[in-house]
Amino acid sequence: MAETVVVGDDSGAGSGTAEQAAHEAAVAEGATAVQAELAGQAAEEAKAAAEVALAAAEANIEAGTAVEGAVATADQAAAVATVSADMVHEALQAQTAAIAALTEELKLSREQAKKDVPKPEGGRPPSDSEPGRKPHPYYGR
Repeated sequence: MAETVVVGDDSGAGSGTAEQAAHEAAVAEGATAVQAELAGQAAEEAKAAAEVALAAAEANIEAGTAVEGAVATADQAAAVATVSADMVHEALQAQTAAIAALTEELKLSREQAKKDVPKPEGGRPPSDSEPGRKPHPYYGR
């Protein structure tokens, strides 16, 4: 417990204490006013900070929405690219099958052409010196 010491004569003790209490009350009232003003300023600053934070949160939400849209677009593009790749693969397989069929057809036609060529009599190719043979137009034989 705090100890109170009164200095002065006993006759004016009552009035000095009352004046001191009034002074302390006035000081406390002034301090309270200053504290209230500071609290008001702090409240205004907190309100401004809250508004900035709200604006930042809204910007983050908008950015998140934009990213979400970009992801959806990328997913769609990937799906289209996959379908296109599958179509290209199928087209290449069809071309390969067509080339293989044409190759086989050409092979068979060459084999048939070899069979259809008449063989010279005697089993040997004709020579340049045979009678009735015309000379080759480029080689002169």
